Amino acid sequence: MLEAPNHAAWKEGVQALVAELLTTGYELNVRAAHAPSLEQLEQELRQQVAESGAAAGVSVIREGGHATTVLCRRDAAACERLEVEISDSELSRSRLALAVVGRLRPVDLPTAPEPVAPPPKRVPPPAEPTRVKPPAPAVKSARPYRLWLGGGAVLASGLSTPMTWLGASLSMRVAAPWGIELGFGGSPLPANADSAAGSLSLSALQAAGFVTFEPWSGPDFGLALGVGGGALRLQETATPAPGFDGFSRHVSVGLLSARARIFRRFGPVVWGLSVDPGLLVPAVKVAAGTETVLQIGRPWVSLQTSVGFEL
Repeated sequence: MLEAPNHAAWKEGVQALVAELLTTGYELNVRAAHAPSLEQLEQELRQQVAESGAAAGVSVIREGGHATTVLCRRDAAACERLEVEISDSELSRSRLALAVVGRLRPVDLPTAPEPVAPPPKRVPPPAEPTRVKPPAPAVKSARPYRLWLGGGAVLASGLSTPMTWLGASLSMRVAAPWGIELGFGGSPLPANADSAAGSLSLSALQAAGFVTFEPWSGPDFGLALGVGGGALRLQETATPAPGFDGFSRHVSVGLLSARARIFRRFGPVVWGLSVDPGLLVPAVKVAAGTETVLQIGRPWVSLQTSVGFEL
């Protein structure tokens, strides 16, 4: 169990939950949380479960007249959120504790149920109005998707100037810390490649996919690594030097690439900085007669800054 910071803590709810878990027979370890928001607390709780080897982790945050419980189980891909109103303190604490224990039952070994005596009926005082039973806690599942929009430049052998680049991609966490990312990109402005035989104006379109791995993903910062590849289409417009003939053409080649991205979280918005080193297969060669005057794409390096949105 992670205890929320003081401004979001619900001491009575935590005490009721701890008592119910210990009474049921669970071994419990209570730690202080550092995350300032509910989303970051969920990420911290998921990371603590993964690192400690615990069967599950739970934490409670109070927001006004509501309490939200985050439950992360080792055998579940996503965490659950339970919400209750805490206007009725005693019933709210009991309802929340029983709901958490009920959801933890699937991870326990089968045991013979113990007979439970029915609780004594409580007759409300005649002066108190009849209280309406609050609705059952709602369960919220985290969505492991992230949409990236960004731009930057491409540096490649044979190019006289960097190639401007705009791109978009969608990443999905398959099983933490592994995921996949698919993206498209292109050059809104052409780059130049000069040689003794003349110059080329180059523009490109790219489709690529990566298998990603996040060795470090904290509440605020993270690092993602990837390896993959795709296809690249280059459009060439030739301007020959005197004594040479030139013509325009396009060529499609393969791209083998790696990826390294550092990112900073600002709630649901994420800022990232990435570098994608790679090479074209085969290399794009520019010939004058029988002589190769340029070789483009060995290496091929993309530098981008981007903004991500968690969906």
